[in-house]
Amino acid sequence: MMKGSPSSPVLWLARGLGGLCVVIFAVLLGCVVWGVVTRYMLGGQARWTEELARFLLVWLGFSGAALAYAGREHLGVDLLVGRLEGEARWLAEALGHAVVGGFSLVVLAGGGGHLFFERLAAGQMIPSLGVGKAWQYLAVPAGGVLMAVFAAGHLAVALRRAKTREGAQ
Repeated sequence: MMKGSPSSPVLWLARGLGGLCVVIFAVLLGCVVWGVVTRYMLGGQARWTEELARFLLVWLGFSGAALAYAGREHLGVDLLVGRLEGEARWLAEALGHAVVGGFSLVVLAGGGGHLFFERLAAGQMIPSLGVGKAWQYLAVPAGGVLMAVFAAGHLAVALRRAKTREGAQ
């Protein structure tokens, strides 16, 4: 989980997101199990199980990616940063978080938001669920905004550490 003061709003957001991911995963698991039961024991898979599983998997993927980044557990290339020391290290770390935050805002939140509104205007539906397909695509900008918030939190921690080191010298 994200490191910070226990009252940090970003930490509470990460904890809430973790709980949401657990709920999404539990519902996804139940949905897939029910789909298997209906297919092999009742002779025909309930059609909604496949579409709901796909919907939940998309949301779990983007929510989980944001949660992993919040806990600094997301895939990353820190080989170079791990070898740096002092000012070079925190500068590289801060730059990395700034790039992730910028990418998350521009590509995921901006592009994903555009995709969401296009699908909303098109009126595409997920037939067996009776839900607009746009709500599945909303996971992209939502994940992007969450990742940008967590990137800002990590960047603030890196800058605070740098400031503390300057004061100690």
